[in-house]
Amino acid sequence: MMNHPPIEPPVDEPIPEPEIQRGNRFSIVWLIPLLAVLIGGWLAVKAIRETGPTITIVFKSAEGLVPGKTEIKYKDVTVGKVQRIQLSEDLSQVLVTAAMSREVAAHLTRDTLFWIVRARVAVGEVSGISTLFSGAYIGMMPGRNGKVVHRFEGNEKPPAIFRDTPGQQFKLRAEQLGSLDIGSPVYYRQVKVGRVTNADMAQDGTGVLLEIFVETPYHHQVKQNSRFYNASGLDMKIGTDGVRIDTPSLASLLVGGISFYTPEDIKTASLPAVNQIFTLYDNRDAANAATFSYREYYLLYFEETVRGLSAGAPVDFYGIKIGEVISIRLLFDQDTLTFRIPVLIAIEPDRIELAGELAIPEYQVMEKLVGKGLRAQQRTGNLLTGQSYVSLRIQPEAEPQVIRTDDAYPVLPTMPNTVEEITATAKRLLDRFNNLPMEETLADIREAARQVKDMTGSKTLESAIDNIDKSFAEFRKVTSDLNDGTLPKVNGMLDQARESLARSEQALATANTVLGQGVPIANNLNRLLLELQDAARAVEALADYLERHPDAIVFGKGNQE
Repeated sequence: MMNHPPIEPPVDEPIPEPEIQRGNRFSIVWLIPLLAVLIGGWLAVKAIRETGPTITIVFKSAEGLVPGKTEIKYKDVTVGKVQRIQLSEDLSQVLVTAAMSREVAAHLTRDTLFWIVRARVAVGEVSGISTLFSGAYIGMMPGRNGKVVHRFEGNEKPPAIFRDTPGQQFKLRAEQLGSLDIGSPVYYRQVKVGRVTNADMAQDGTGVLLEIFVETPYHHQVKQNSRFYNASGLDMKIGTDGVRIDTPSLASLLVGGISFYTPEDIKTASLPAVNQIFTLYDNRDAANAATFSYREYYLLYFEETVRGLSAGAPVDFYGIKIGEVISIRLLFDQDTLTFRIPVLIAIEPDRIELAGELAIPEYQVMEKLVGKGLRAQQRTGNLLTGQSYVSLRIQPEAEPQVIRTDDAYPVLPTMPNTVEEITATAKRLLDRFNNLPMEETLADIREAARQVKDMTGSKTLESAIDNIDKSFAEFRKVTSDLNDGTLPKVNGMLDQARESLARSEQALATANTVLGQGVPIANNLNRLLLELQDAARAVEALADYLERHPDAIVFGKGNQE
């Protein structure tokens, strides 16, 4: 390899200076950052214009909610997203911060509703199945016109009815809630027309207030005099009429429900008032009974047991219900140490139609009926269940009574029921039978049997019987001769009759000696012999008369001296 020495430039040659030239055109490179600035500004302005307010929603639990992922939806359209989830200062609640879209900013008023949508099996329906795959989200119901707020109380359950659903809201009052709940169906003629939207305790604590929503066009069927009743579960009634089962539908059997109707005679009633509160009755029978609002109360006092009689049992008049039993009590009188059972009943006079031209004052109607024989009686209505009822009937043979007043209620007279009468009669007969001298009677029967046995083997009795037979034979002969009408035989007939009389007396004496006066058979035999003796005397008298008046056989008995 060869090494070449470096070449040195000439010392006297000058170094050239650089020449700077300025361009006359703008470089395209500068467009890229400028465009980026413009796009960024446009995006910033768009974000500012589209970004809505930030709100806080308070929930009891944040189950299923994820910051930056959980969305807020209205009609399945996303209108917001959860940004942050944190606990409240007292750790009792969850604060969810969410950014809302500008479209709903004006609807974030005090009545705006938020709730967490999860898979839920509610009353009569299943909802939120899609959240099993996509996760829970927050549902929203925009509020109406009002002041915009940024803090809301979230609900754990979705509302039963959305605000845009056509229909009308009604208020009910019940003594107890029973199996009803928010979402329970409302029926009209067994067709579902609405549901329960709210249930809460009354302020005075004496009942429950419910709100129901009836959809269009069925809300026009609710009149001022409509009747609402609880149709929940299985309405099974065991009473004097037997067993009755009633339920509007299978759904109401499982989850409960409310039914309503308008009585036939008031279908043209006006629409309900704006703030009218309807009464929710326990069943349809109670709703029907509400038609007869006027009641008259009476007390009944029963001496016998009232087993089977209960509050709500019917009070009827010849099979027609005119009232019901209100209460049954047990009263102890300390002065007489006796018990009484006062039964309070209510009679509804509107169930009875009046006829006739004689106008009787209402307070005198019951007095006149009691004077005519009106009585109250407890009767068994169903032998299978043992249920009893109160029957009012006119008893013409009853002793006259008047209505008396006990405490605050008038008292109607009562009479024992049929079963008690039969039992009392049977008891009296049994008492009489027990009071009979059975032992003495049986002893007499044994003694009579012994005497009859001894008597059957007595020769004296056989002789007496032979004498009686001979007397009967001679008596027949006498009567035969008398029938022949031969006057010469009258004297012989008289002698024979006298002889027969003597033998009869002898036979009677012999029988009395053998049998005695205390034996029944002897008494009957004595009676027979006495009758034969009387017959013999009559024959003797006839024979004596014919002896004195022989022409009587031809001319008969006349006015002979």
